[in-house]
Amino acid sequence: MWKMIAEKELRDHLQSTRFLVAAGVSMLLLVMSIWMGITHYKARASQYEQGVQMMLDLASQQSNWMTVTNSAWRKPDAMEILSNGVNSDIGRYSDIGSGRDVRLVRSEYSDDPMLAAFQFLDPTFVILIVLSLIAVLFTYNSINGEKESGTLKLVFANGISKAEYIIGKLIGSWFAILAPVLISFLIGALLIILMGVDLNGSGWGRYGFFFLASVLYATCFMLLGVFVSAMTHRSSVSFLVLLVIWICAVLIVPKAATMLAGRAMPVPTVDEIESRLTSYNTQARIEFFNDMTKRSRARFKSMADMKPEERQPAIAAFQTENEAKRKEMEQGITDYSARIYEDYYNQKSRQELLAFSLAKISPASQFQLATMKLGGTDVGMKKRYEDAMKQYKVQYTDYVQKKGGGGFQMRVSTGRGSTTGSMTGPPQQKIDISEMPKFKDPDYSFGTSVTGALFDLGLLALFNVFAFVAAFVVFLRYDMR
Repeated sequence: MWKMIAEKELRDHLQSTRFLVAAGVSMLLLVMSIWMGITHYKARASQYEQGVQMMLDLASQQSNWMTVTNSAWRKPDAMEILSNGVNSDIGRYSDIGSGRDVRLVRSEYSDDPMLAAFQFLDPTFVILIVLSLIAVLFTYNSINGEKESGTLKLVFANGISKAEYIIGKLIGSWFAILAPVLISFLIGALLIILMGVDLNGSGWGRYGFFFLASVLYATCFMLLGVFVSAMTHRSSVSFLVLLVIWICAVLIVPKAATMLAGRAMPVPTVDEIESRLTSYNTQARIEFFNDMTKRSRARFKSMADMKPEERQPAIAAFQTENEAKRKEMEQGITDYSARIYEDYYNQKSRQELLAFSLAKISPASQFQLATMKLGGTDVGMKKRYEDAMKQYKVQYTDYVQKKGGGGFQMRVSTGRGSTTGSMTGPPQQKIDISEMPKFKDPDYSFGTSVTGALFDLGLLALFNVFAFVAAFVVFLRYDMR
C-alpha cells in the first residue's frame, strides 16, 4: 500500500505548478552555476600558466641567481567548479627567495572587490540556499495540508496504516526532490566533458560524493518539513515555523558560531604577526650590518700594512666570515618566523575547531564544510599551500647556493689602492633555468578529500536519521480529527 501512496505523492508533485516552477528554477541555477564555475576555472588556469611562464621568462634573462625573482604559483583544481570555498580569499602565489616570508598574495577578491561584495555563485551556494528552501516549500503542508483539504480522513477510511502512509509520503517527496538534482548533476557532468575540463578519476569520485552530500542535505530539509507539518494542524503555521528554522540553520548559526569562537578564543591578526616579524627582521639586520661595519674597520685597519699578496687571503677569510654570520642571521629570522607562525596556526586551529563544532548543529554547516573538503577549498587550503611553498623555498635556496649565485665582484679600498676579489664565473653569462626546481602543489587525493568530508557527511546522515524517526513517530501520534 505504501507504494501506492508514494506513487500518488510523486505524481501530485510532478503535476503541480509549484513543482514545475521550483524544479525549473533549481535546475537552471544549478546548471548555470556549474557552467560559470567551469568558465571561471578555465580563466584561473590561463592566469596560472601565464604567471608561471612570465616568471620563467624573467628568470632566464638573469645572469646571477641572486637576482632571480622566483615565485610559487597555486595551480587551480577542477573541483573548485563545485565549491569555491576560500579559493578566492587566499592569494594566488608567493614570492620565494632569501629573506622573504612565504605568504600567499594577490587574491581574486583583492584584485576585484566586486567579487568580494557579491561572492561567487557556485553549486554549493545554490544547493545551500535554493534547494533547501525548495525542499521546505515542497513539504511544509504535506500532512496538515491533507487534513485541511479533507483527503487525510478519506485515505485512512480505506484501512491503510499510519506507518505505510508516512513512509509512502516520504518516499514520494524524496523522489520529487531527487529528480531535479540528479538531472542537474548529469547535465553538469556533460558540460564538464564538452567544455574540455580535464577531470581525472579522483575528480569524478569527488563529484559523485558531492552529489551524495547534496542529496543528504536536501533530504534533511524535506524530513524537517514533514516533521513540522505533522507537528502542526495548519499549513500556514508550519510554513512560518519552517521559515524560522531555515533562517536560523542556513543564515544565523554558521555566522554566530564564528563570532562566538572569535570572542572565546581571540587570535592575533595577520597584521600584528607581520608587524612583529618586520620589527624582528629589521632589528636583526641592523645588528648584523653594525657588527659587519665594526669588524670591517678593524680588519681593514689591520690590513693597511700588508703586502698585496698577503691581502688576498685576508679578504677571502673576511668574506667567508661575513657569509657565515649572514647565514646565521637569516637562519635566526627564519626560525623566529617559523615559531611565530606555528603559534599563530595552532591558535587559529583551536579557534576554527570551536567555531566548526558550534556550527555543526546546523545541517547547512555540515553540508558546506563537507563540500569544501571535497573540493579542496576548505580553510586548511592556505596552510597546505604555504607549507608546501616553505618546503620548496628550502629546496630552491639550496639549489641557488650550489649554483654559487652568479657573477659577483667585490672591490675593497685599503688606502694604498684597491683589491678586487672574484667569487664566481662570468657576470654576463645567462643562467640556465632548465634544472631549476619546480614547485609542486600539495597532494590532495580522493582519499584525503573523502576522509576529511566523511565526518561531516556522517553527521548529515545522522541528522537525516533523527529527522526521519521524529517525523515517523510524530505522525503515528497525529490527530486526524
